[in-house]
Amino acid sequence: MLSVAIVFAVLLGFIFLGFPIFLAVLVTGIIFLLIDGIPMGVVIIRMFGSINSLMLMAIPFFVIAGNIIMHAGITERLIDFAKAGVGFMKGGMGHVNIMTSVLFSGKQGSGVADAAATGSILIPAMEKEGYGRDYAVAVTAASAMIAPITPPSIAMILYAYYTAVPVAPLFLAGIIPGLMLAIFQMFVNGAMYRWRGYNIPTTPFSLKYLLITGYRSIGALIMPAIILVGITTGFVTATESGVLAIMYGLFYGMFITKKLKLHMLPDILLKSAVTSAVVMMTIAATGVLGNVFVRMHFQTQMLNFAINTLGTPYTATFFIMGMLIILGLFLDPTVLIAMFAVTVFSIGNAFGFDPVHYGIVMILVIQLGAITPPVGSFLFVACSIGNLPLEKSIMPLLPYIGVILILVLILLFFPILTTIIPSLLL
Repeated sequence: MLSVAIVFAVLLGFIFLGFPIFLAVLVTGIIFLLIDGIPMGVVIIRMFGSINSLMLMAIPFFVIAGNIIMHAGITERLIDFAKAGVGFMKGGMGHVNIMTSVLFSGKQGSGVADAAATGSILIPAMEKEGYGRDYAVAVTAASAMIAPITPPSIAMILYAYYTAVPVAPLFLAGIIPGLMLAIFQMFVNGAMYRWRGYNIPTTPFSLKYLLITGYRSIGALIMPAIILVGITTGFVTATESGVLAIMYGLFYGMFITKKLKLHMLPDILLKSAVTSAVVMMTIAATGVLGNVFVRMHFQTQMLNFAINTLGTPYTATFFIMGMLIILGLFLDPTVLIAMFAVTVFSIGNAFGFDPVHYGIVMILVIQLGAITPPVGSFLFVACSIGNLPLEKSIMPLLPYIGVILILVLILLFFPILTTIIPSLLL
């Protein structure tokens, strides 16, 4: 295990030196493969082999769909609908932020896209109404956590790719946890609203306004249903559902909202290509580092330690969770899924956990790293939009991290919350 610790120390050293995550992972992998006398040809084989998958094609498709949606005026309609539904409550704009993430997450499956799309509108709006900038950033980052655990989730696609767990039941299993997380966050928002002493005027509830905004948003609201029905019925694969999302987004933006113009498409495709390239490069680089760990028998040692030393299902699970949370402080969730998905799956399988249930729990734990400094991607995006130093967002974010951990425990001990919908529909 000492050699594994040295690998992680070198990796963290490159990260603290300011290397991009994918480059830090790749350089670390190359160094230790060369030390082990492995030729560079293996590096190239591992990089291309790691991304040579039809399933992974779903990622750029959903990235493109997400960018189309942001330019199609869907976000504004969803915010109006969320404001009509929950804006009358104390802490109204915080609730709107959370509810918008629920509505928006069913379109593209990326927490970063969620934080960027909703944050660009709602962080300035919350600050204008009198909420602290630090709190507006914290709510935006925390609510972006809803996207990776609700369908269609890019994190679930990655987990399915590495573990061969079917993506359809994973998508369905995330529905209840996603809604529970939103409810928990709304409770926290209400409590924080009172604790901070806010007394901000709210929008009176209007059934007429709710129906009008609901009608205007109906085209956006049925998009997740189209994707889910297509996948669960077997009509389309996860990859094909990404293409379906693009086609629907184009139709909605050009003919319903009429805000999407042909001249916008090159810029949308360019931004999507950059985002997709970062994700794919990270996966490719992790394939190289993963090969280093395989040669060190790291995954096998972890599996043996969990089963033979810890011995009990929940003790082993808490050990894995603690390790993932600590590593999540420094590593992107994409890297963690690529490095540990197979090990997590093997441990869960060895102790008799349902693979879909265990996968959802672990995806939620892994995504926690996206809102914790110093390498929290959702938090970084929200802070950048709010022009707020990262350290000032930590304190208002702590209660949201707390309820995520509570949700993890509830899901762990009550697996029916994740398995009931897949068992009914599949």
